[in-house]
Amino acid sequence: MQYVQPVLSKVLAFLCATAMSAVAFADEPVTLLGTIVKWRYPDAEIGKSQMSDAATIDRDGKRTVPSSVLKTTMMTRDPVDDVIAFYRELLTRDATNDSKLGIGVTVGRSVVFSDESDGCPFAFHTIVVNSTGTSTTLVITRGADEEQTRITWKQYIKHEVGG
Repeated sequence: MQYVQPVLSKVLAFLCATAMSAVAFADEPVTLLGTIVKWRYPDAEIGKSQMSDAATIDRDGKRTVPSSVLKTTMMTRDPVDDVIAFYRELLTRDATNDSKLGIGVTVGRSVVFSDESDGCPFAFHTIVVNSTGTSTTLVITRGADEEQTRITWKQYIKHEVGG
């Protein structure tokens, strides 16, 4: 599989950051790259990124709330254990980490780490972080013969729109 060249990746990231934004809370704009950077593994190469309408609907197909989905893939040469350790530290509950991630210190949240590697020919870990208005999933994988660890990041955001 070919990866986006670093120069093209930077141009794409710049265009996405400037062209794609939404309002999550009345006073706080959400930008694709601005949100990804908060979750970025140190020095990881950010690949193709996307922000789109999450189309949150009820069982009748009617829209229930404005929402967005942000996603990207990051690549690093660091081993999976280092990546997991970084996210364990980042997701340790304290005001500095919560502020960095944009989670209010008074907002409740849950964090679940899961290792699904058993029986697989590759490392396969998931991290799920849920709070009042967001749900973030990280999938961390690396094959035994691969030179890089892949971090697939997705975030669902429920937007509060003033009326």
